[in-house]
Amino acid sequence: MTPLPPDLITRLCTEAGAPEGVHSVEALADVWLSEHRADEGDPEEMAWSDLCVFELDAHPEELFTFVLRALRKAENPWQVGLLAAGPLEDLLTTQGPAFIDRIEDQARRSARVRYALTGVWTQDLPDPEVKTRIEAARLAAVDSGLDIGAPLPPA
Repeated sequence: MTPLPPDLITRLCTEAGAPEGVHSVEALADVWLSEHRADEGDPEEMAWSDLCVFELDAHPEELFTFVLRALRKAENPWQVGLLAAGPLEDLLTTQGPAFIDRIEDQARRSARVRYALTGVWTQDLPDPEVKTRIEAARLAAVDSGLDIGAPLPPA
């Protein structure tokens, strides 16, 4: 298990609606997935797990672990689309050069990661090399990705 950063636990586990016992990235991913099983429109308030994931931006290693766990356990394309356009895209935008080798490695080994990469908007990536490498890593999934409504590949 990958522990959540102590500062994150201190701040967010005291917030209203925080579930008991969420002290690892893996537990956070499980809670996040349970709160995002379907598109329920625009909520009035963000889910507790969304607040945690936003805070993980300051902890890129934990954010990467969160993304991989959530992708592996995702139940539907909706969840993968949220991950792709949210935390995965944020990680690539802010930390792309530091993580591109590992993301490419994951994409080579996982159809689900390639599928998720089809939901990343590369035009917003500030590093042209990261953009090019993501486009290459997802190439095999472009015809069976999120944008064309393809089913979720097995984990």
